[in-house]
Amino acid sequence: MSIWQYVNELPAIPEEHRVTLGEGDTPLLKSKNIGPENGIELYFKLENCNPTGSYKDRFAAMAVSEMIASGKTRCVATSSGNTGAALAAYCAAAKIPCEIAIVETAPDGKLWQMQAYGAKLFRVRGFGLDSEISQRVTNYLQQQAAREDTALQISAFAHSPIGMSGVQSISYEIAEQLPDVQHVFSPSGGGGLTLAVARGFVKVPLENGPRVHCVQPAGNDTIASALREGASAARNIECTSQISGLQVPYVLDGNDVIKACRVSGGNGHVVDDETVWQTQQRLAREEGVFCEPAGAVALTGALQARANGEIQDGAKVVCLVTGSGFKDQASLQRMAGEACPMLDVDELG
Repeated sequence: MSIWQYVNELPAIPEEHRVTLGEGDTPLLKSKNIGPENGIELYFKLENCNPTGSYKDRFAAMAVSEMIASGKTRCVATSSGNTGAALAAYCAAAKIPCEIAIVETAPDGKLWQMQAYGAKLFRVRGFGLDSEISQRVTNYLQQQAAREDTALQISAFAHSPIGMSGVQSISYEIAEQLPDVQHVFSPSGGGGLTLAVARGFVKVPLENGPRVHCVQPAGNDTIASALREGASAARNIECTSQISGLQVPYVLDGNDVIKACRVSGGNGHVVDDETVWQTQQRLAREEGVFCEPAGAVALTGALQARANGEIQDGAKVVCLVTGSGFKDQASLQRMAGEACPMLDVDELG
């Protein structure tokens, strides 16, 4: 199975041009401990089970397929890690060269994964932290994409709407797996994932669609507070969050996220990095769910909302777990603590 099972809901791509590595069709796992402890029916959408370890494979499958259909033979992109890994893999499968501008703080593990697929990388100082530098990088890549043979892929509706349509398949799956879902919590950097989920639920025939919530680290609060405060526009910031993958300090899909979440009845939730790291550890130790810090952001927001009385008793809540724990070595070391001891055999017992 793959996202192409929803071909009638996706942009028209001829079958011979469709690329798949088996993305999508990810499990919806019911919480065994954290949900019951908090009085809610909690589920985890395990996007870390995708081929390259994140939901971005849904994006890459559509984006690269559309490139093939359009006769594009070169891909340029931006990434903090997961988008780059996904594009590098799908471009490799399609035999398309892939060049990626990397944010300054991207974890080494994600860079190694991209390079393993054969992508050409260049890291830019200040990219992903400073909004002006980030915009200049985007402008440079847009100039590169002016070539007839080249496509620019950025995982945002503002830049790559065809690719992002593939991410909407998350909602189609949840609607089949849990038709009476009431809340869906999504982590947000630039907001593309949250917007895709909100738009996806508009297209499925549910009697009562879920409230879609936007959760952001406090150090990258471009959307969440604006949504909560009733504002209509997201804002540029100077990013201070250390949560890899969510360091997008300028407005991409933010304004549309605010509109879509508000229509669904969802809200914005701001969480701090330290609590996200604690939640990441809880997912591993209490649920057996192994994710990177960004993958724990949605649950952090949901637990905060529950504690604040914003989620009713027994509510059916889905949290998106967006990426694998192998993506971020620093967070693994933080969770693991002391190194595994080495013993002589005589010391056993």
